[in-house]
Order: sequence, then structure tokens, then C-alpha cells
Amino acid sequence: MATSRKISKERLALKLSLVGTILLATMGISYGLYVGSNAILLDGMFSLLSMGMTGLSLYTAYLVTKPDDRQFQFGYAHIEPLINVVNGLLILVTCLWAFIGGVQSIVEGGHDIVLEHALVYAVVSTVSCFAIYFTETHIAKSIESELVRVDSQEWMIDGILSAALLVGFLVVMALDSLGYSRWNAYVDPILVSALAISASVLPIRVLSRNLREVLLVAPQGKVQDRVDGVIEAISKQYEFDDYTHHLAKTGRQYDLEINILVDSSPHWTTQRQDAIRQVIWDKLKGELGDTWLSVSFTTQERWL
Repeated sequence: MATSRKISKERLALKLSLVGTILLATMGISYGLYVGSNAILLDGMFSLLSMGMTGLSLYTAYLVTKPDDRQFQFGYAHIEPLINVVNGLLILVTCLWAFIGGVQSIVEGGHDIVLEHALVYAVVSTVSCFAIYFTETHIAKSIESELVRVDSQEWMIDGILSAALLVGFLVVMALDSLGYSRWNAYVDPILVSALAISASVLPIRVLSRNLREVLLVAPQGKVQDRVDGVIEAISKQYEFDDYTHHLAKTGRQYDLEINILVDSSPHWTTQRQDAIRQVIWDKLKGELGDTWLSVSFTTQERWL
């Protein structure tokens, strides 16, 4: 029942995000073209990109809840970090494209914008983005969803971009009132370049974290330390001759493989092995949650 509520909340959050991105992408691209602002156009492009990725995330949220089948015999958990990597790469490429365009516009002398309409867009977009960001952040924490968390951080990027646009357009108004209107043409391309640089920080972090999972790099920190400690203690308690273990995290699922070397004495019965498996699971299930656990016993060191 709790799992069902978690899935329901996750999908609800992503559907909310999808509706928001459709509206803001449409408004951003339309306003950007109408007022002649590349900064607003960039903001709309981020929303359009988020729309596609939110759709993929919503589909991924459905996939990862499916049981393993003949085609995906280890389940669908690995799709989640893969989608996050694609998401991060697309945002990073968009930032690079926007930065190059902004620099080119500065070199070419900038361009003027329709300030009044630009201000309306900046206010509406800023409020909307942060409202969805805080909503998704709350849901992500309550259900511990990596998909919703990554999606919420995209909204944070959009919110920061929109807030920066608002500040920039207010700067344009201040320059006008102070008699420096000749510099106004540079404000929009400067905003584009600055926003592209600042927005690239988050996708780099997302890529760094999720690439580790795609490449099956062992997770570091408390979980790894807990696994090491539990297995070492059980090894001493049951007097294993030797053991090896391998831990990886893929999306919301941990994969833990433990190989135990024992002697050939008759007391290593199947029942005793199962009892040890249960002890391991009881001690680790709190930290590992949904885990693919494999515990094998062998009398030959070659199988460790």
C-alpha cells in the first residue's frame, strides 16, 4: 500500500511538471520571438527541453515499477540513471549553445528588446517555476524519488534563469532612467551568456552522480561502510574461511553480491546457508531497501 502511494505521488508530481513545462515553454518561446529577447527565448527552450525530459521521466517512473521479465531479466532500475544522464547532457549542450550565441551577439553590438512585455514574462515565469520547484522538492523528499528530485532541480534552474531575467530587465529600466540607454542593447546577450554559465553547474552535477551509477561504480559513504561492517561481523560470527562482496547502485535499486568461502564439513547445510542469508538481509534491509541480493557459498576459492 505504501509503495502504491509512493508511485502515485511520483507520477502526480511528474504530470504537474509536464503541464507546467508545456505552458511555460509555449509562453517563453512566443514572448522571446515577440519581444526580440534571446534570454527569454533561452528560458523557453529550457522549458521545452524539460518538457521532453519530464515525459521520459514519467515513462521511466512507470517502467521502474515493473517486475523483471524475459527481456529485462534484472528489471528496469538501470533506465532511471540512464535517463538522468541523457537529461543532463541535453541541458549542458543547450547551455553551451546559448553561451556561444550570447557572446556572438555581444561582439555584433547587441540588440534592443520590448521591455514592458519582457518584464511581464519574467515575473510570471519566476513565480511559476519556483512554485513547481518547491512542490516537487517536498514530494521528492517525502517519497525519496530520484526522478522527481532531478526534475525539481530543473525547475530550480528555470526559476533562477527567470529571476535573473527579471533583475536584468530591471537593470535596463534603471539604465534608461539614468541616461545610459545606449548600453541597453548589451543587457540581453550578457544575460544569456551569464545564465548559460550558471545553469551549466547543475547538469554537470547530475552527470557526475548518475554516470557513476550507469558505470556501476561502487557507492561511497554510509551505505558502503554499513555493508562492509555487517559482512565482516557475520564472517567472524560464522567463521567464514574467506569472502568477497560487490555493491552497486542503479537508480533506486542496490545490487549486492556476496561470495562466501567455507570448508567442506557437513554442518554447512542448505538450511544453515539460508539462515545466514536471512541474517544478512535483516541487518541490511533498512539501508538498502529495494535490493537485488545474491549470496553464494562455495568450497573453492576460484569462485570468490
